[in-house]
Amino acid sequence: MKKLLIALLVMVGLVSCNGGRSFKINVNLENSNGKTVYLNRYDNDKMVTLDSVVAKDNVAVFKVKQSSNLDALHIMMNGWRRPLTFFADNQDVTITGDCQKYNGIKVLASENQNKLNQFMADVDKIDDEKELFYFVLDFVKQNIDNPIGAYALYRYKWAFQLNDLENLYEVIPADLQSGYKYLVLEYMKGLQRTRQGMPYLDFKLNDVNGNEFAMASVFDESKVVILDFWASWCPDCRKANPELVAIYNEFKNKGLNIVSVSLDTDANAWKKAIEDDNLSWKHHVSDLKGWSCYVAELYTIAYIPQTLVIDKNGIIVEKNLPVEKMRELISSLVK
Repeated sequence: MKKLLIALLVMVGLVSCNGGRSFKINVNLENSNGKTVYLNRYDNDKMVTLDSVVAKDNVAVFKVKQSSNLDALHIMMNGWRRPLTFFADNQDVTITGDCQKYNGIKVLASENQNKLNQFMADVDKIDDEKELFYFVLDFVKQNIDNPIGAYALYRYKWAFQLNDLENLYEVIPADLQSGYKYLVLEYMKGLQRTRQGMPYLDFKLNDVNGNEFAMASVFDESKVVILDFWASWCPDCRKANPELVAIYNEFKNKGLNIVSVSLDTDANAWKKAIEDDNLSWKHHVSDLKGWSCYVAELYTIAYIPQTLVIDKNGIIVEKNLPVEKMRELISSLVK
């Protein structure tokens, strides 16, 4: 009996020593020496910091207690636009790459993470939006009771119409531990607030000269307003700008105004892009907080460029119209 007890104690000791109650997150990123790496997780829809480590010799190691909560974990560093998301599932994680090359960072973790890695690699190969929608839809359905399904739904939410999101949300298990489940719900509420037929949402931001601009003020001088979300660093925005310039030049003397909200963080880059792209309308505003811009959150902006056409009564008429349809709509509104 004594020998059996000793054997059991040895086994318990081995489990404790080999990480049976915890797992490690090994972050090995070039150019990270001396930088603070934050480990985060969502608490419902709020991101909270679990721990932080200063990288030494480009390495930061987190020791995390095992938990029944298998929701995503995130690491974040200053200078990144968004956190790096991964699923540990109580297993050791290795993160490698260069902290200055976010898109090239690799995550070796759980089987769920491997599945997610393959899914995202396949998504990157799809150019057709309709094909992308069905591919993501199938993945979400297959993983609807798994936190990676909720994450994929939120990450590619822009590919879905509101009714599609609502239908998928209804079948997510109520007891699923997923911050992204809550984020999908908040996103749907935001789409409801800014859908066609709803009144515009007022805001105040500083313009390029540091003067406060109120959205409400523009309707005194307009028959129609285009609310434009963009950034100097966004290639698709820069490609779309000439079309927006052409529409403005065609209708600026007939009652069209444009309000451009920039998701830039660099004031000089923002101002240079305005000049380089000949964005000659006077209402350019930003808080220079990037994706954290409160107006982008107010209007539920998940990607850029985006445009809303708002009539003289402040009603949202259409969103994200192709350029020719936008031209036809504005032509009818300025008559």
